[in-house]
Amino acid sequence: MSNEPTRPTTGSGGRRSLRREHAVGFRRALGLTALGTLVPGAGLTRTRRKVWGWVLLAISLALLGLVVAGLATRGLRRFGLDVITHSAALTLVIAVSLVGGVVWCASIIATAVLARPRSLDRSRTRALAIFTTIMVIVVGSAAFKASEYAFITKETVVEVFSGGDLKPGEGAVVVEGEDPWADTPRVNILLLGSDAGVGRTGTRTDSMVVASVDTKSGRTVLISLPRNFQRVPLPRSSKLRDIWPSGTYGVPTCPRQQINASDQCMLNAIWTEVDDYRARNPDAYSGVAVPGRSELRDVISEIVGLKINHMVVIDLKGFQQLIDAMGGVDVNIKLAGPNGDQPLPYGKDYGNGRYSDYFTRSGVHHLTGYQALWYARTRAADGDFQRQSRQRCVIKAVLGQVRPSVMITKYPQLARIARDNIYTDVPADTLPAFAELVERIQKSSIDSLAFTPADGFDPARPDYGRLRRLVQAAIESPPAPSATRSTPLPTTSAPRTGAPTATPSRTPPANTAHDECA
Repeated sequence: MSNEPTRPTTGSGGRRSLRREHAVGFRRALGLTALGTLVPGAGLTRTRRKVWGWVLLAISLALLGLVVAGLATRGLRRFGLDVITHSAALTLVIAVSLVGGVVWCASIIATAVLARPRSLDRSRTRALAIFTTIMVIVVGSAAFKASEYAFITKETVVEVFSGGDLKPGEGAVVVEGEDPWADTPRVNILLLGSDAGVGRTGTRTDSMVVASVDTKSGRTVLISLPRNFQRVPLPRSSKLRDIWPSGTYGVPTCPRQQINASDQCMLNAIWTEVDDYRARNPDAYSGVAVPGRSELRDVISEIVGLKINHMVVIDLKGFQQLIDAMGGVDVNIKLAGPNGDQPLPYGKDYGNGRYSDYFTRSGVHHLTGYQALWYARTRAADGDFQRQSRQRCVIKAVLGQVRPSVMITKYPQLARIARDNIYTDVPADTLPAFAELVERIQKSSIDSLAFTPADGFDPARPDYGRLRRLVQAAIESPPAPSATRSTPLPTTSAPRTGAPTATPSRTPPANTAHDECA
């Protein structure tokens, strides 16, 4: 008889029982790990470290309760804007995202380890490890992205929405309550497009539009000012009166004409004029960050007879990037000429002065940022007044088509564009009110007001008294029937070179608020 000890054997019933035990333990571990991924600490409450699980769960529920209470009392949009416009709140979001993310990931790993049966077979152990790793990556990535967005937002809000060089009493009055615009019936916002760039000298604002908004209805009138207006009135506080004591820019003489005959002291040269004045008088404009910008604002306020509450300045590069971030914009292109059949050139090479492409077909087209910028800039086939009309149409298209749900996915890109290319004096604490105002604008009508030679406005000697009366009539009158929104036309790809196939379009009467882009 052998003295070798016999090895214990397991019957088929024991093996089945062991497999069932492994399956139950594996499913329990997976379930608790998943639960801990959905609710921090919830999975741990069913393990040996249940005290830590309950503590983490209580903290998570408390934070969730604060968010729910804020959403219930303020609403999603207001609550979100309240957070992103307060530096302290964003700092808290960054800290909670980073620290909370690390603790949350650690709790997921701890739940998987503590919930795993000791005798779990190798294949199920690997499956649990892979599942846990995926859950940690999901939670860690979300926490990191939340902290990154919060950090970007904090930087952007501080740099862009700092209030700029806003003077006391200039900004719009925003109040607490259901209607933040209850005490402000109208807001006037100056939109400037800076034409600085390759082939350009100095800072010239070839796009100058005042958006006058009825805060109750959202009805907006875009008042477009020609860049070549001369003899513009200078405010009494203007330093340029040292050169032109008459109070009129360029009167009695325009020194710039002696240097460059094409530069006849026009409105778009005010910014550059102030820069030259400051170069000769270093002590002038002390305490003013950008004197040319501030002076132009005051001059335009004098021209239109409206108090400018806020201003937005965007350069060409920033405008192009903004449109691209939107995914492009649909614009109703209208060609040049009395019959609307002359192609519009774009894509100028400033080295040889030639254009590389043409808009050749009228109708709604989906434009890239590059094409939208050129459509707003081109005037080679007609002139400044037609270009102003195109600028207003592009602005209206952007206001009507921007979608927060799409833009939020491009948030880091948009924040970078804003920091690098956009100036505004809108304070951060008024952003929730302005977000609501944009919604009212999109639901209402956007009309246009222009001043052309066809209406008796000689750019060399404009009648500014008449201009102010027309501005008042436009903002006080009800919206024109043609300004109502209509069903969008079928869109086509942006036109390139080719034979024009345009159809004539009827132009509404000038000097009245109308929709010239329909």
